[in-house]
Amino acid sequence: MNIKKTIFFLIGIFCTLHILAQPPQKMSYQAVVRDANNQLVVNRQVGVKISILEASPNGFPVFAERHQPTTNANGLMSLEIGTGVPLPTNNLTTIDWGNNNFYLQCEIDITGGTQYTINGVQQLITVPYAFFAHSSVYADSSDFNNLANRPTGNHDGDILYWSTTDSEWHILPAGSAGQVLTMGPNGIPLWYTQSFNNNFPPTITTDSIFDFTGTTTHVNATIVDQGTTGIIASGVCWSSTNPYPSLGNNHTSDGSGIGSFTSFITNLTPNTMYYIRAYATNSIGTSYGAPLSFVTPSNCGTVTDWDGNQYATVYIGNQCWMKENLRTKHYSNGVAISKGVLGSDGHSGYYFIYDEDTSNVSKHGLLYTWTAIMNGAGASTNNPSGIQGICPSGWHLPSHAEWCELENYLEPGIDGSCSTSGYRGTMAKKMALPQYWSSYPSNSFAPGYWRNDTAEFNTSEFSATPGGRYVRFFYYSGYSYNYESFDGLNNYGFWWSCTSTGSYQYRYRQISYSETGINSGITTSDDDYSYAMSVRCLKN
Repeated sequence: MNIKKTIFFLIGIFCTLHILAQPPQKMSYQAVVRDANNQLVVNRQVGVKISILEASPNGFPVFAERHQPTTNANGLMSLEIGTGVPLPTNNLTTIDWGNNNFYLQCEIDITGGTQYTINGVQQLITVPYAFFAHSSVYADSSDFNNLANRPTGNHDGDILYWSTTDSEWHILPAGSAGQVLTMGPNGIPLWYTQSFNNNFPPTITTDSIFDFTGTTTHVNATIVDQGTTGIIASGVCWSSTNPYPSLGNNHTSDGSGIGSFTSFITNLTPNTMYYIRAYATNSIGTSYGAPLSFVTPSNCGTVTDWDGNQYATVYIGNQCWMKENLRTKHYSNGVAISKGVLGSDGHSGYYFIYDEDTSNVSKHGLLYTWTAIMNGAGASTNNPSGIQGICPSGWHLPSHAEWCELENYLEPGIDGSCSTSGYRGTMAKKMALPQYWSSYPSNSFAPGYWRNDTAEFNTSEFSATPGGRYVRFFYYSGYSYNYESFDGLNNYGFWWSCTSTGSYQYRYRQISYSETGINSGITTSDDDYSYAMSVRCLKN
């Protein structure tokens, strides 16, 4: 009978590793030993050979040792792997636990000798990883020198810096004697190669950002030291994408003096994060101040008229518009505007309530004659117009050129020379509030389509509504005939400009429920015709 096949044993492994500053290189091991008849081998010295196999149950033994423990009354033997008699050249501490899987092989001679007849193998799971932690993980030691992947310099004076580009630490080699360490355009330190004793770049600080709007801002900066040579140029750089803006981005030019200066930035985009820093250049090079950042607002606050009506605002390009039609009954100095009724002369200074229905005022504002909006001022073609007219203090009536600026911002190139008339472009939906307009399902680009789909409406936030107008004219053909009417509610919106092209010829804008563009119109030159329309004001 083959004894290896008939002798049976049960093995249980209990491994204990105390977490100390230097963990012990040993494992506790226990096994219950039975003979070929399945009887416990009790109170007897047995011979044991422990081997640790690499990679598989039949792998190469990387460690082996012998023990002669004595079983107890229950047939249990106990030993500590790592404390036996090792075979020549075997050392438990040299095993690379982190490089492979390992298996424990136990061979037993129940007579106490070395003729091992009982053989068992099982994989080690926990213990080798505890040994691996001892040999390679030093997070709790707070010792930088124990980090396996620490950056390593090559020379005295090498500098360690962090880069957000690749989220890695990098080594900046030590500079030469006399070189100047400064911050590069992208926040990376670099050495100037000129002699320290003879060549200095400027020193500049970015001090503050103030008085910013949706499209402009002021920046204070100070040239602390001009360096070895005089200042050639200075100013501020800005970008919405580069946290360290440089001369390769947008920048101002503010002269060649030293000391403090204020730079004015224009053409910013509302509701956008910007990074800004000052720069100064001399013949040695360009230096930058620390970057500052801010977010341009989407509006210029609220505005209140003399009556206490409050209006929301919105930046559209470089302009800040009221988002609502004017509804004041007084000029900004408190002088009352006369109320017109059906039949009132449209050439006099009146305001009108459409159909005398006050609910229309909250929706669409009031309608005003040209005389009322101008308040005695002459017409203007300027941009900005410079005409306050009926608007609150700090605000003005838009000229024809300012309406063109709005239109060309929403649809670039639609009227670059500001010389076309009629309905132009496809900007009506971008300007129209998706409510009140009469239904027009035949044109998905017209304001009247809002009952079908409100997508892409009012993306400019101009919030145009169809408030209609007041019309009066005198007709004579053999007999006289007066006509006056409120016209176009829910179908059209009309807005004055403060630009005139001739006698009784006043420029205005119109949006229709069925048209895709905005109409640039002129009132008739016949003084028998007069109108009252809505008003939007622009911030000075």
